[in-house]
Amino acid sequence: MAEGDDEVGRPDERAAASIRAELDRVLASDAFRAAPQLSAFLSFVVERTVEGRAAELKGYTIAVEALGRPADFNPQIDPIVRVEAGRLRRALTQYYANEGQADPLQLSMPVGGYVPVFTFVDGDEEGRSAPAWTSTPAPSAPAVRPAPAPPADRRAALRWVVASLAALALGLLALSWWLLAPAGSPMELASEETVSLPPSAAPPPAVNTLQLTRVAIAIPVLPADPKRADLLRRFSELLVDAMARFDDLVTIKAPAPGSPPADDVDYVFEMSIQTVDGGAEGLGRLRSVRDDRIVWTTSSGRPSIEMLQEAQLSEMARRLATRLTEPFGIIHADARQSSSSPAARCILKTFDARRTMLPEDFVAARSCLGQLVEQDPGFYPAWAHLAILSLGEHSSGIEKLGAQATEAGGKPPLDRALAAAMTATRLAPSGARAYQAMMKVLLLRGASEEALQKGRQALARNPYDPEIMSELGSLYVRIGRAEDGLPLLERAIALSVGRPARYDFYAFLGAYLTGAKVPETYLAALATDTSPFGLLAQALAAISEGDRAREMAAVATLAEKAPLFGTDPRAYLARKGFAPAVADRLLAALAIERR
Repeated sequence: MAEGDDEVGRPDERAAASIRAELDRVLASDAFRAAPQLSAFLSFVVERTVEGRAAELKGYTIAVEALGRPADFNPQIDPIVRVEAGRLRRALTQYYANEGQADPLQLSMPVGGYVPVFTFVDGDEEGRSAPAWTSTPAPSAPAVRPAPAPPADRRAALRWVVASLAALALGLLALSWWLLAPAGSPMELASEETVSLPPSAAPPPAVNTLQLTRVAIAIPVLPADPKRADLLRRFSELLVDAMARFDDLVTIKAPAPGSPPADDVDYVFEMSIQTVDGGAEGLGRLRSVRDDRIVWTTSSGRPSIEMLQEAQLSEMARRLATRLTEPFGIIHADARQSSSSPAARCILKTFDARRTMLPEDFVAARSCLGQLVEQDPGFYPAWAHLAILSLGEHSSGIEKLGAQATEAGGKPPLDRALAAAMTATRLAPSGARAYQAMMKVLLLRGASEEALQKGRQALARNPYDPEIMSELGSLYVRIGRAEDGLPLLERAIALSVGRPARYDFYAFLGAYLTGAKVPETYLAALATDTSPFGLLAQALAAISEGDRAREMAAVATLAEKAPLFGTDPRAYLARKGFAPAVADRLLAALAIERR
C-alpha cells in the first residue's frame, strides 16, 4: 500500500475539537468497543493528523506505536498494518451506514495511505467554513471537507440509499455473471489491490441485513479491586478482538462492564474473577438468550495475577475465542441445533456439507446460499462459501446436480467459484474467509504460488481459525511441501475438538510423505471415517502395515464412493489440488498402475 508523505498543517481549535468529538462518538459505538485494535489504530492516525504530524503515518510507525509490534517490525514481511487498515475502512463504512448516519462529521481513510480524511456534513456555520489546512496526500483533497448538506432527515436516508444501491449493484453484477455468463467465460484474476472497492463502497452495507449468530461478551459485575477489574477488562478486549475475526460466522457485541447485554443477541458469554487461596480464578459461562440455557462453562486459575504476563493473557483469550467461535466450536455446535437465524444455519450447512462430502448435502447447501445472495447481494459470507462449495463440487466430481446446475447456467464449478470468490473479496477486503476462498480457487486453477499468498493473507486476517490453518497446511502438503504444512495442521488439530476428518487426513498424509512417524491420534480419527479422505488414509496405513486385504478393500470402497477415482485416479487427485509429483508418489504406493 502506498503511503502519502506530504507535509500537512494543523486544524484550528474549533475544527480539532469537532474532530476529537467525532472520534469519541465512533470509539463509543458497538463496533469499535468490540475491536480494541481498530480503536487504537483509528485514535493514533486521527491524533497524529490533528497534531499536524500526518507525515509520520507510515506502516512501521503505526505497527510499533499503535499496534504494539516490536521495534524490529518489518512491514514487508508482516502485513498487519495493511490488514488492519482494511478492517478499519470496513468498520467506518458500516458505522456511518448505521449508528453514525446523523453525525455532523465523518472520518474516513482512503485506500492508498493511512492519513484520515475528515468531512463535515452538518449544515451549520462550522460545517460550511473550510479550515485552512490539508491532511490528505493529494494537495487538491483537503482533510477537512466542508460540504453543503440536505436537511438532516433527508441526509441520513440519502446516504443509506446510495450505500444500499452500491451493494445491490455489485452483488447483482456478480449474480448476473453467476447465472448468465456462458460456460468457460474468461475472467481476469485481480490482484489484492484491484479486488478492493473504493472507500465509498467497500464494503457496502447489507441490503436486507441478514443476521449471523450474535454474541455479547459481558462483565456483569466489575470487581471492586482495581487490579482484578483491569485484568478482566483487558481479557475482555483481547477476547472480543479475537472472536470478531470470525466475521463470516458471528457478530460480536461488547456492552460496557456492569450493563446488561442488548436483547438482540443469541448468546452471552459472561465473565467474572474471584479470589481463591490468595490467587485468582477466572470464570466464564456461555448462555443461550433464547431459552436462558447454560450452554458451557469454563474456569482458569492463577496463583498470582501480578505474575501474569500480557503474552499469557493474550494466549488464554485467543484459545478461548477459538474454542467458542471456530466453525466446529462450542457456539456453532449449539447453533446447529437451535439457531433462529436462517443465514447462520445456511453458513453452518456449508461446513457440514464439506464434512460429509455427500452430493445431496452439496445440493441443499448451494440452494440455501443461492437464496441468501438473491435476498442480499451484499452479504459477503454467502459469496465466500458459494466459492468454496463450488470448488467442492469440482474436486469431488459432483457436477451434475439437476435443477441446481441448470439454474447456474451450466457453467463449470471453477468459473462459478472464481466469480464468487472475487465478489467476496470485493465486498469484504478484510474478510479472512474471502481470502481462504480465493486461495482455494487459485490452487485448483494451477496458480499454487498465488494461492499460497492468498492463504497467508487469510491467516493474517484471522490467525485463530483452525479451518484456515488446516486449509493452508493442506495446500502445502498437496504441492509437495509437507514439512511446511505439518505445523499448521498440527496446530489446527490441537485447537479444534470437533474438527472434520480432513484435518487429520492431511496431517497423516504430511507425516506419511515426510517419513515421520504418524501419530496414533490421526489414525484413530480416520480408522472409521468413510469419506474418500478416510478411505485413502486407511489404504495407505494398510500398506505400511503390510495388510494387503485391508488395502484392497479400502481402495475398492473409495472407487465406489468416488467414481472418478475408480476410472481415472490421477485426474481425481488433480482435482483435489495435488501436484503431479505428489499424485505419482501416492499412486505408486497404492500400485494403481498395475490394476
